[in-house]
Amino acid sequence: MLRLRLLGGFEIERAGRVELTRLPSRAAALLLARLALQPKRQHPREELVELLWPGVELDVGRNRLRQTLSTLRALLETEEAPLFNADRLQISLLPGALTSDVQDFEASRSHAHYGGELLPGHFDDWVVTERHRLAALADDLPAQAPPVLQFATTPAPPQPTFATSLPRYLTRYFAPPGRLEALAAQLPEARLLTLIGPGGVGKTRLAVELAWLQFKQADWSCGMAALAEVRDEAGLVAALERALMVTRGGGWPAIEAALQDPSGMRLLVLDNAEQALGIVAQAVQRLLALAPALCLLVTSRHALEVDGETLLDVAPLADATDTAQALFVDRARAVRADFQASRDNQAALTELIRELEGLPLALELAAARVRSFSPAQMLEQWRGLGAGAMPTWLASPTRAPRHASVAGLLDWSLALLGPEPRALLQRLAALPGAFAWADVAALDGTPALLNELTGHSLVQAGGDAEPRYRMLELLRRGVLARTDVAEQRATRRTLRAALCDWATALGLQAPITAWTPRREQARALISSAADDGDAAAGLSLALALRPCWESDGVDRTLVDQLGLLLQLAPSSAGHELRAQLAFTHGDRTLALAEAERALQLAGPDPAARAPALVRRAWVLLAGDNREQGQTRPLEEAVALARRVGDVATEARAWQQLAAIAVSRGQPAQAEALYARAQELWEAVGHSRQAAARLRNRAQCLIELGDTATAVGWITACQRLAEEDGDGVGQLDAAYTLAMAHESRRDWPAALAAARQALRIAHGRQHLHARALTLQLFPRPLARLRHPEHALQLAAFAEQYWQRHLGVLGSREARALARVRRLAASQLSSVGAKAAWSLGQTLSLSEALALTGA
Repeated sequence: MLRLRLLGGFEIERAGRVELTRLPSRAAALLLARLALQPKRQHPREELVELLWPGVELDVGRNRLRQTLSTLRALLETEEAPLFNADRLQISLLPGALTSDVQDFEASRSHAHYGGELLPGHFDDWVVTERHRLAALADDLPAQAPPVLQFATTPAPPQPTFATSLPRYLTRYFAPPGRLEALAAQLPEARLLTLIGPGGVGKTRLAVELAWLQFKQADWSCGMAALAEVRDEAGLVAALERALMVTRGGGWPAIEAALQDPSGMRLLVLDNAEQALGIVAQAVQRLLALAPALCLLVTSRHALEVDGETLLDVAPLADATDTAQALFVDRARAVRADFQASRDNQAALTELIRELEGLPLALELAAARVRSFSPAQMLEQWRGLGAGAMPTWLASPTRAPRHASVAGLLDWSLALLGPEPRALLQRLAALPGAFAWADVAALDGTPALLNELTGHSLVQAGGDAEPRYRMLELLRRGVLARTDVAEQRATRRTLRAALCDWATALGLQAPITAWTPRREQARALISSAADDGDAAAGLSLALALRPCWESDGVDRTLVDQLGLLLQLAPSSAGHELRAQLAFTHGDRTLALAEAERALQLAGPDPAARAPALVRRAWVLLAGDNREQGQTRPLEEAVALARRVGDVATEARAWQQLAAIAVSRGQPAQAEALYARAQELWEAVGHSRQAAARLRNRAQCLIELGDTATAVGWITACQRLAEEDGDGVGQLDAAYTLAMAHESRRDWPAALAAARQALRIAHGRQHLHARALTLQLFPRPLARLRHPEHALQLAAFAEQYWQRHLGVLGSREARALARVRRLAASQLSSVGAKAAWSLGQTLSLSEALALTGA
């Protein structure tokens, strides 16, 4: 018989002797481990394929599985001792052919059989889930007493045993690694620890598990007083009597006597103190004075605010994905034994956990319904219900009312609030995501009211320089369900107006870092403007936040939202903005249509016609760097802008005239035109745009051969962009620096700068910049003797530009043609053709991988 060690290492024994400590492949080790963990189960081949090679095509996976099984048979089976039973559909172990230390541990539940974490060094999802499960079983075991040296005539001293009023749970506990140990390390120096956080976050379970840890490992006597129903001192005294297991009716004298007993209570959990804070606070001070060795562990949604209190925020498992998934899978298996994370449900399960923000109660409620709904169905229902509704699977008829649903948690919290903080909470619920103090003030909030909500863990605060606030999405939905729709819309209208006023007052000259705190709030208010019947205000807000979009790039969602708003409230400025964002996102056709529509709506009004003319020219010129007959319209735009005093539009017009000079191969003239635009931007105090024009001038200097001056300008612009938080400025600086290194023939430095530019462009969803930056890679790669990669990226870059932005510019087309000839000279004609053809079939992710960015 073979014996397999999986805990703390990997070994295969035969006849009591270690025969193997490793297998030829990772897949072989994992396949054997999977079969050994469930030795009586018939494992479907499709399931094993997905576990070992997630996402692989089924035919490829089946072939790999056959090869892996064949390898294991050759290594482990003999004619006298077969190991596997396999057919076309499934694989299993023959009964009695293999044992493992995991089987021994689960059968004995003994520390002696737990050799450490499962399969160390392997991090496949199913391995991590099983590792958490087994570790939780080990954590639940009584502490193993250290060996005691003794003489034969001296009997071993009996270990102390204590009665305890701690509850015993029937489910396993899951916590992020190190959480319990970190809390235990604070005892007994911190005698009053208060675990605070929103309902359902797991405060009670954490406190109880910590108490059991002290009970088992430190021989502390521990107990728990449940205070959920306590409303007066008599109720509190009765709860303490039960916790200390003293005679009922003895009151404080009996409690004092029990605490002053040298072998008395060391750790007392006071659970759910929030509904009787004053009474509990007084009792806590009395208890700590009575028993100098006593430690108190309080769970509450609000701090006690007494001397000596140490507050510990208990956060959901949103940032502990492995722990959250292990919890979900464990609870799901209680109702469906075959449930597991697999290729079919992994993506939906991960998203569902993220949407529920890792709130343990929500995960348990959802997991209990996997017999009826898959994770994908739950996710679809969650997203389809809207912000003011809860799916049915977030409730349980068998739990205590307070934890039977998220709505029950909220009812408990709202009952503790006065009318004014409750009204503010309802207004704040209209704000999805994070919000700032300015948003609270715009909704008539005061510091005292906000402090009341954060104190009750209904609003979370974070950040140091400028705090950011948010509500758990589950709680936000619950509050919205109790708020009239008309009130929600009125709140959002108020916020749009306030945010637009704030942005206007901030001015275009403000650094991007000044815009960042309220950017996502603006996105949410723009997206809801159409439904609220507030389209014009939504457009005004989008225009006021223009510096954000110019710096960060946008996703398609904002482009589409602007389209909906413009259907309801068309405006030349709105269409001009959408043209810019559509082109940035890579939709040149839409950008041209929007630019033409902006020009049409502008009519003869010079204030509207000038920026519309410039935007149309920008779209045409940025698409293929050809003049496209735009010189005369741009000269008209300059005259119109001067007539109405629009310095920004005049500067933009000079920029486009400079771009035309570049397309004509006139870098000296282009540099002078960019300098004129720079002066105008500096005149209105717009340092970000002025720096952008300096970068344009640096590009002209590179073509004129003055690379040293260009690099100095670029370095200054790069530093300014970093200080300003200007993403596009950092991207453009890296792009220009790559050009400078290329002109110096410093190919490694050119590649490094190109990679930096591409990372920024890709991260900010700036498709136009991504398409430009991809063209920086082929020449350095070819010069560094990587012709296959150079040709593949050249082919991809050409096709990517044409697919999204139209005809490739003549200068860019010539540059790629030169690279193609250079790389082809390093390969055979067949090899060069194959590399080019392969490049035309690459996906974006494959092309990005080739760049090394």
